[in-house]
Amino acid sequence: MDNGLLLIITFSTPLLLLIVYFIWLSKRKKRHAEALIPDWNKFEKALSNEHINGIIKYGTELVWNENLTDSQMKKMKESVYDLAEKHTELENLKNLIYNKCLDWDKDIVGTP
Repeated sequence: MDNGLLLIITFSTPLLLLIVYFIWLSKRKKRHAEALIPDWNKFEKALSNEHINGIIKYGTELVWNENLTDSQMKKMKESVYDLAEKHTELENLKNLIYNKCLDWDKDIVGTP
């Protein structure tokens, strides 16, 4: 194989992978933004009805949604922590929320 062709293939392959990754990332962000409000409404409805499977399903989806706001996280934390005392099925969601709060509250070295 020609050296020039080999160089083109070597440099274009990572570039193409990078482009595909950024396209996937932008679609994921758009999908998260569109799903936040419906998932939040379904989560609140499940909370009001104390539907444990719905709370687990939509709560988990909300925790992994990158557009979740701090106020929504605080409301989730309060409501799930209260219900977790009565329902042990919510322990995994409680841990997810706890870890997400830890991630948001971590102190980054060098920032004021």
